[in-house]
Amino acid sequence: MSENSNSAGIQSLNSSSTPSITWLTLKEACDFLGVHYTTLRSWADKGEISVFRTPGGHRRFSLADLRRFLDERAGHGNQTNPLVLVDDAVGRTVQAIHENRQELAGWQYNLSDDAHEVRRTRGRRLFALAIAHVLKPNQRERTIQEAIQLGREYGVEAASSGVTLAETGRAVQFFRGQLVQTLLNQETSAIQDADDLRIRRLIDHFLDEVLYAVLDGFESV
Repeated sequence: MSENSNSAGIQSLNSSSTPSITWLTLKEACDFLGVHYTTLRSWADKGEISVFRTPGGHRRFSLADLRRFLDERAGHGNQTNPLVLVDDAVGRTVQAIHENRQELAGWQYNLSDDAHEVRRTRGRRLFALAIAHVLKPNQRERTIQEAIQLGREYGVEAASSGVTLAETGRAVQFFRGQLVQTLLNQETSAIQDADDLRIRRLIDHFLDEVLYAVLDGFESV
């Protein structure tokens, strides 16, 4: 992670003539709380925990604030996990589809009840793979390969249902946007730091491979 302090470990930003506030980098704060950085950033963006921004846009967290946060959350078990992120991504997508139904009509197609359930499960799985690709580096080769297979299935289904190639690509871009918003909290974070950019590169690589697989499946029909 990029938000390392110049000196090792915890840092103090206050002068010695005033009561010291101990500040932690994003990585140090995550280690202290025992959570992933996407979880801590989500809490900060929602105002659940205080955060200070350096002139360079990096997050700093007060150790005292973190201790108060832990005290308040003790016994509640509210840590975010990948399943919560999947639910968030799916919820965002469903809402966005309803809000933009007319604009998105070109790549929506009717399926039988059984086929619709398969598509819904496939979509949820694709979100889960994308999130795992970001959060679990040791699984990236597997997540990419499984995502490629799902992408081919999407392409075959779209071509067989009469959706154009352009609209099929538009659908992939739409889902890309929902995933980016889920992982980067772009609706509330105006500043992108190095971690945001790294996540965005991982998402872009993952969904580029999915897009190529969708096009490959489309052209195979």
